[in-house]
Amino acid sequence: MQEAGVGYFRTLLTSQPIEISDDMLTSIPSLVTHHESSLTTAIPTGEEIKEVVFSMSRHRAPGPDGFPADFYVSCWDIVGTDLIQAIKEIFRHKVFTRSWKATFFALIPKVTTPTSFRDFRPISLCNVCYKVVSKIVTRRLSSFLDRLISPEQCGFVKG
Repeated sequence: MQEAGVGYFRTLLTSQPIEISDDMLTSIPSLVTHHESSLTTAIPTGEEIKEVVFSMSRHRAPGPDGFPADFYVSCWDIVGTDLIQAIKEIFRHKVFTRSWKATFFALIPKVTTPTSFRDFRPISLCNVCYKVVSKIVTRRLSSFLDRLISPEQCGFVKG
């Protein structure tokens, strides 16, 4: 039964790579300016990082490191400088350490009495540091996201 579940979710959550030739890319219009692109990947300020940490839901389940966002908020005077430095390094070098990318994978039942793997919703529990980087990039993208998503996909755009 366990192996069947692994196979089900492996198939559900993976895809085959698609080969794209350079001439195909020339027909895709550029929707993001160079300036917007560089703003998205710019090294964040300490204040921007702190604002993101303090805006996170504090009591969500922790990721593999075992620390919820509340730990970082409560101990900001102790860990804040190190966290800011680490987040800036990620933006500077564009590389996550392996432990920061580690994620717990959990199955949440969709129905009262699940009988198959289709009755579960997979969720991932990421480390807070990973969430901080994701939230920074998401906030930055939000200023022009409406231009990147077609009207048929408007459920992904706020409002």
